[in-house]
Parts: sequence; structure tokens; C-alpha cells
Amino acid sequence: MNIVVTGYASMDYAMRLDSPAAPDRTATILSRPREWPRLGGSPAYVASALAATGARGATPISWIGDDAQGVRYREELRLLGVETEGVRARPGRTPICILAYQPDGGCVCLYDPGLDPLPKLDDGQRALIAAADLLCLTVGPAPATREALALARADAKLVWAVKADPRATPPDLAAALVARADLVIHSRGEAGFVAAAGAARPDAIRIETQGAASVTLLRHGEETRIAVEPLATDDATGAGDTWLGGFLAAHYIGGETLVASARSAGESVRALFAARRAARV
Repeated sequence: MNIVVTGYASMDYAMRLDSPAAPDRTATILSRPREWPRLGGSPAYVASALAATGARGATPISWIGDDAQGVRYREELRLLGVETEGVRARPGRTPICILAYQPDGGCVCLYDPGLDPLPKLDDGQRALIAAADLLCLTVGPAPATREALALARADAKLVWAVKADPRATPPDLAAALVARADLVIHSRGEAGFVAAAGAARPDAIRIETQGAASVTLLRHGEETRIAVEPLATDDATGAGDTWLGGFLAAHYIGGETLVASARSAGESVRALFAARRAARV
């Protein structure tokens, strides 16, 4: 199965602080990854989770700068068994994200898009999207997302991984995505954004993640709530995208039921956190 995942690239600086970040006050970093920055962004997390299950052919469509971090981004994807033919280097800086986790569990997120103007699809990326059997659209440049949606084959499965950001997904684009998607996944906090976009198809799968509490699956009007086993972590970056990658592998490649796929997705997150604990300083 050809799987394509579109969206923004990022190299992440994640850290755990001893006190809230505030003006004119120094907070101490309690822990951070040994590799700093590390690979980030939704396409990388979704594709690497797919690759970790043994799925082949998961290809991110994204953009990096023509700098050392861009080289590292590609190298880290390859080490994880992820295809890089859809990743394009552009003049400028590779996007970075600073994620400062607070003692109360909140996170201060600062994003530097690096590339200006917004990157666009090229012919090679268009060809990959048009050939995809499963197309997963995550947060990315609105023009590229619009074009990817138009390029999707009628028989391709389309997944909308929601980010409630009207700059990346203005209302008309959100409406088009929810009307076409075979699967819509969003957090509890993004439910209003999805509801405002309009009604999904009756046969579409809708997944609402509720943090460490539960996951709700909805299809054909039937709702199933699955309790989530709490997993200890001080760095949950990428957990939702990793969960999605595990779900896609289990359901669309492995043919598992929705409930079984949700449980398999949870195991993908467990593996992410275990690897992360072993790589912190």
C-alpha cells in the first residue's frame, strides 16, 4: 500500500522545566533528549510509527531548509526506515519547534517556520500524492493541503489529522476535508473546530482522543469509548501522531477492527515513550 503523509517538518527542542516559563525569571531544564534537537513534525511521527510496525512505503511530503538541520532531518527519517523522496530542501532554515513542558503538565510551544514564502508542491510530490492508496493530511501550508486534496484519487482512503489552526486550515478547506475524509481524528479540544467544518460522511470513521483518559470511536452513528491505560512520561510530544500511525497500520494494512486497531495504536505510543525514556539526560 502506498501511504503518503503531508504536513510541516520540524526539528524539535523538547524540555521539562522546574517552574513555569515567565518574563524576567529563569526556569531550569530538568530533562531533555540527548539528541537535541530531534526529529519532529506530524509527517515524521506518523510515518515512523507506520514503519515501526513493519509497514513499507510510508512517505512524508514535507519541506526542509538547505542547512545542516535539513540534512539531519532526512538522515533520521532514513534511520527509522522512512522514505524521504517526498521531502524537499528549500533555501532557508529548517523549521524548528521549542516545546517547554511546565510542572502543571502544560506546554509552551514556539514554532519557527524557517521557510519563506510558504512551500508549494512540486511535480514529484504531486506524483506521489496522486499514486497514494492512503493519503494522510496533517497540518501544513494551506495551498499545499488544498492541492493534495484535489490530487487524491477517488478510490484512495483519505485521513484528516486535525489541527485547529485556521491559518493552516481555513473554514472552507476544513469543510472540504471533513466532507471527503474516510477518517477524521482530533483531540477533545478540537471537537468544536471539527463540528464547525460540517458533517462527515455517515460511513466515515471519527476518532476523538481525550488525553490519558480515553479514545472515542464513532462510525455509522455507533459510538465506542475505549479506556486508555495511563503511560508515565515527561515528554508526550508526538504521541497523538504516533497513535495515528499505529492505528493506520493496524486498520488499513493489518485489517484489524476499530477497537483492536485503537489498542494497537496504544502500543505504538508505549514503544515511543519507552525509547524516549532511554534517550534522556
